[in-house]
Amino acid sequence: MINLLPEPKWIKETGAYSRCFQGICLMPEQGSLEDETLLELALLRNWNYKNLNMRLGEAIQPDEIALHIIPSLDQFETENEELFCQQGYALTIQKNEIMLYYAERAGYINALTSLKQLYHSTEEGVCLPQCEIVDYPSLAVRAIAQTFSWYAGYGRLGFDSQLWGYDEWVEYLNICLDNKINQFNLVMYGYWPFDLPNHDETVFRNVPIQIWNAENRRWLTVRYTHPNLEDPFMDRFIRLAHQLEVKIFAYVGLNSYNGAYTIKHPEARTKPPKTGQFLNDFDSLCLSYPGTVDYILDSMVQITKLGFDGFTLEESEEGFWYCECDDCKKRWHATTNTPVEAKHKANMWLLSEIYRAVRAENPNCVMGIRAFRQPPLEKDPAFLEECVASMPKDIMLFWAPGLYVPETEFPKWIEAFGAERIWARDTESNSITSTMGRLYRTFRSNMIRYEDEANEQVIETDIRQHRGSVEMGVHGINGFMFEWFGLFLHLFAHGNYGWGSKMEENEFFQRACALNFGDLGDEVLYVMQNMLTIHESQMPFYTTPFPFQKNKITQADIPAIMAAKENHPHLMERIAHLQDRCYRNPWLRPWLCHFDKLSNAERRNAIIYDMALASLRYEAEQDAAKKDAILDEILYLNERDFDLVKEMFFDINPVGETGVKSCMYPYHEIKRLIHNIRHPEHPDDAIICSGIEALGWLWL
Repeated sequence: MINLLPEPKWIKETGAYSRCFQGICLMPEQGSLEDETLLELALLRNWNYKNLNMRLGEAIQPDEIALHIIPSLDQFETENEELFCQQGYALTIQKNEIMLYYAERAGYINALTSLKQLYHSTEEGVCLPQCEIVDYPSLAVRAIAQTFSWYAGYGRLGFDSQLWGYDEWVEYLNICLDNKINQFNLVMYGYWPFDLPNHDETVFRNVPIQIWNAENRRWLTVRYTHPNLEDPFMDRFIRLAHQLEVKIFAYVGLNSYNGAYTIKHPEARTKPPKTGQFLNDFDSLCLSYPGTVDYILDSMVQITKLGFDGFTLEESEEGFWYCECDDCKKRWHATTNTPVEAKHKANMWLLSEIYRAVRAENPNCVMGIRAFRQPPLEKDPAFLEECVASMPKDIMLFWAPGLYVPETEFPKWIEAFGAERIWARDTESNSITSTMGRLYRTFRSNMIRYEDEANEQVIETDIRQHRGSVEMGVHGINGFMFEWFGLFLHLFAHGNYGWGSKMEENEFFQRACALNFGDLGDEVLYVMQNMLTIHESQMPFYTTPFPFQKNKITQADIPAIMAAKENHPHLMERIAHLQDRCYRNPWLRPWLCHFDKLSNAERRNAIIYDMALASLRYEAEQDAAKKDAILDEILYLNERDFDLVKEMFFDINPVGETGVKSCMYPYHEIKRLIHNIRHPEHPDDAIICSGIEALGWLWL
């Protein structure tokens, strides 16, 4: 069986193969694309097959196969002629030649991508399965949201893709294209990763950070600059993406985490209620304070000038209060009944201001919003109608419901906004994993008692929502990819099910791993499905809220933990084998960092299992001296866990410029909590949040 993902709409197999070849000779018919463009795109799409020669010409060499390029799809009939023409293609692969049919540039690129995915390497070269394919996407947009900077200065400084330079972004772009992704929503929260004239203090340059010096086991303070400011590449990257028919959107706050303005100008923050215990008074700016609106508009216009194709503007998740300065009370509270309504009214006004400023710079810039997510989660249709009426009709929706509500909620949003305006749903399972301090989670099977978890976000729920989007015929999907290393299966799922596949999940998991890892596919999938991850916050004494994995470990969980401990050496053996194969094989080398990350996560898992078991013994123990000894044991294991963190990761200490400390590793908070258990007369009340992003999810 031919294994091609995303799953094509129609394929006819013969069971035979073409002859082997070491080069492809492009033989184009006259059409919309220049011959040199056709060759350049073919070379770009064969990024990981550098040894395969490609050229334009007529005379076929003995070690070549002919690729006839026909710029017409007129002979084919499909159910969606518009998308077939815009992005579709057809392939006919025979023993001695290939026919490639396309109408538009995107279709040609998709055809090259499918052709590359079908290569079968042999000692004599490459061959292809003889077949016929007619294919096109079910949805116009298959986007991923990748972090370019994420809560930088507010909750962390950087990890994973936030630390990449140009070469890493190009490699990732190519892998996304291999999965037929055609839009990046680049997340930029916190310090701006680009220059912003007249607001240098908000830019991600020369920010102090403590890094671990393993040579003599001490911290060193250095100053860090975002890679795009150290060696600017954004312009080059956007040009390359456009060449490959990929749009680049800016995923930024509507009025939250816009640069470091609220860090550097705390007087300009929204003013919380005087009686409330609200930690997060720093994500948004007071729209009545002098200069704040001009700053936000300057930021959005600068992003537009950088060449972004559109915006995903996210509304602050803080919905329990809104700025209570006198001017905001007059402007927003006086004409509304609740803080949520006041915030909504203010944000819709700001959205209109941003809309006008951006469209004045680029009339074709796509504007989208990610909003209306606060409780109640099941919306009154009248509320949705008000939302529709409150903003321009060509602003798109980059969030629609899919979790924590019945599936009947999604059609309500389609009815209100229109299917063509919905570009995304609540497919955030990857972003939830990215909050967990570089531990691993993809499947339900990676969690203790998933069925009891308040947070439903795993890859299976992403797939369900993508299928629903295709069934309802919305404009697009957006798959969150806030963390890449070790979590690649999310990307494969966004590509496959965003394209329109109806494949059963387990078949997809197996085929995706086989396609990308060859004979290692089963081993890769076994590792990913059998790692059991316990977050440190799940220990019973850990009382600081962490909403993304809330189950507390109980005595009933001991058998599952002991089984995971028993399987740990077997998993480590398999991961080591995957690391070795990736290190030795150039074709697999792009995946090495993924298995390095999984190795670190599984080694940490083994320590956290022991920490969790010790915490259960602590809860059961009655003798004060023995309880205190168990706390020493937990502190020792906490240090061992953090030693593995220090071994691999860059940004691992609390960030506190906002006045609220945050760190994605619970190590520091565990020490604070144990100090308070031991010294209630001298408590340390400075909570260290496990990520600022957790504060908006405490309703779970």
